[in-house]
Amino acid sequence: MQPKEKIITTYNATAESYAATRIDELSKKHFDRLILKEFARLNKDKGICADFGCGPGQTTKFLFDAGVKNIVGIDISPGMVKVARGIFPYIAFEEGDLLVLPYNESHFASAVAFYAIVHFDYNQIGQAFAEVNRVLKKGAHFLFSFHVGQETVHFDKANDIDVDIDLHFLQTERIQELLYSNNFKIIDTIERFPYPDVEYATKRAYVWAEKF
Repeated sequence: MQPKEKIITTYNATAESYAATRIDELSKKHFDRLILKEFARLNKDKGICADFGCGPGQTTKFLFDAGVKNIVGIDISPGMVKVARGIFPYIAFEEGDLLVLPYNESHFASAVAFYAIVHFDYNQIGQAFAEVNRVLKKGAHFLFSFHVGQETVHFDKANDIDVDIDLHFLQTERIQELLYSNNFKIIDTIERFPYPDVEYATKRAYVWAEKF
């Protein structure tokens, strides 16, 4: 289990450089744009949408532009939230821990979480799914992504900034099992290879689920 303080410290330190290098990343990822547009089409009029682990807000902004005007970006890092608010002042951004979300039951009508679980072990991921399920309305859609694999990679540098953090590659089958055990049903599961010269060289998985 990775202490959340490590995650907060890392992303506070790298928030500005992360935004500078990632804020336009979706323009180079056509599959991500396709699936996010379809998610927006189906969920834009259902109520408030949460973007968990929003970072500097690139996915939040994409969904906003795709018609999801009632959206809030949520991140554990105060530094990331500050940067996101500075770049997109017309979108709501809040601090929140995915393992202990500061919202009432059935608060959100939909949620996304692109790479928000990659610093968690499987026990923590189960806890995160339970929390997401708790704050979603019945029938709400939950779309998220992660790196596929079995290894854990340690980083001590990110954009030439000193960090101390682990990145977990995850097995799609185990993630699906955790979803089922936390009262989600799966609508779609898709894996793809990384985009050369754009992404870290790992296979990616996207899971679209629905709360029972």
